[in-house]
Amino acid sequence: MKRRSFLSAPLAIATMTEAFGEPSYEGWVEPPSQVSVKRTLHLEPSHSGQLIIKTDAPEKPRALVRPEIIDSIWYKGTYEVMPQSLHWKMIDSGWFGEEDLWFPFGRDDWEYQHWFSYYQPACEAHDLLCTLFGVRNFFYIEPSEVGLGLDFQLHPSTPRYATVKLLDHTWINEFRLAVEGQTEFLTVDPVIRPATGAFVPPLTESVRNKI
Repeated sequence: MKRRSFLSAPLAIATMTEAFGEPSYEGWVEPPSQVSVKRTLHLEPSHSGQLIIKTDAPEKPRALVRPEIIDSIWYKGTYEVMPQSLHWKMIDSGWFGEEDLWFPFGRDDWEYQHWFSYYQPACEAHDLLCTLFGVRNFFYIEPSEVGLGLDFQLHPSTPRYATVKLLDHTWINEFRLAVEGQTEFLTVDPVIRPATGAFVPPLTESVRNKI
């Protein structure tokens, strides 16, 4: 089904209202429907000797719907405030085809900066567990102990880089029981996996100036 026949005006308005609400001062408000995405948390060794917690989100960013298409369906400027997770949900639901997508994820692209800050596996795990355990206030780069062997940190990095780690392997079972006892949307794989690095695109990968 093509996007122009699928997205009637009433549906488009209803979707936008549900997804965005009132924009925050930073211009980013996650749609409520994205909170219920099911994720599996896994553990990897870190250089500090602790176990970094990550989600099973893709290690690399996914293509987005082109700005001119998003803005033509809703209103000018929508692309700049639409959460990337909403792009992916609409793409996975069949609203858009390959010809509607692009990959603006060079290192100088703000889309890459935003993906790295909120959607790559380490940052996503940090933010999900902050929400689950009610972590709201902690000092810049200072750990906030909330029990369960958890160490939450914001690092001095651009893009934003946030992590949550287990102090050591002895906390794995207690952490798993605490997480899975509070929500059906997060599960914990207790097997420690080999360490992986973060995705860093080559400088030439951006398509922004090629269209």
